[in-house]
Amino acid sequence: MKKLSLLLVLALLCGMMPLGALADNLQADPMALPTDAPSDAFSLPEGYDPASEEDSSSYYAPDAAYNDYGRTMYAGATPIPLDPIDMPTATPKPTISFTYGAVTADKIHLSFEAPVGWGIDTSADDAVLLTNPEALDGINATITVRVYPVAASFKLADLRTELRNTLKELGQYNFSKWSTTELASRTLLKKDGYYADYEGVYYNGTAIYGRVMMALLDGHQIIMVHLSCPDGYFNSSYKAVINHVRETLKQQ
Repeated sequence: MKKLSLLLVLALLCGMMPLGALADNLQADPMALPTDAPSDAFSLPEGYDPASEEDSSSYYAPDAAYNDYGRTMYAGATPIPLDPIDMPTATPKPTISFTYGAVTADKIHLSFEAPVGWGIDTSADDAVLLTNPEALDGINATITVRVYPVAASFKLADLRTELRNTLKELGQYNFSKWSTTELASRTLLKKDGYYADYEGVYYNGTAIYGRVMMALLDGHQIIMVHLSCPDGYFNSSYKAVINHVRETLKQQ
């Protein structure tokens, strides 16, 4: 009481406020909110769900970038990519181009077009081996075009087994990893056949890619076109080469 009386006396002496106002202020609920709040105070829209703010995709950052759909492109004002679609555009993979020249393989009675400057080995009786003299990613790409006989009872259905066995043989040695795609239909010289791709990693870490195509020719023969090249940047370039060889194949 002595302290309260002292305060009242001081207030009157100093002219801070009327006695009635000070008494009302002392009796008010100290936890009550002020009554002079602005009339345009923020309020949530009707039906608004506060839980929606927990969705990171609706996070708003004043300095952040937004896309055409109004979604934040980054997780805040600092540009931190949220997912691969927001990542900077990757440097395009290098490609290589080739000019083509005619190759005649008399022993297997075929002609086709192959990259100019590639080595051509026709020493085998049933195949032609093309080799890129420039090693890329540690590998000299090769394309083998081979024609070999099969039994008279050999049918198109047997070609699937032949292709699977060829892939198995290719990956049997020297690889720490080996995988192939499923077989798919593919024609060669307008004859029905199949093809599959493979990927492998040598024990020294070198990665390789390949494609093997086979078709059953008249006269109980199989034609095989096999690409082997580095797996990586130059895949698309070498796929274009084997496709060009396939498209220009002719029987002599």
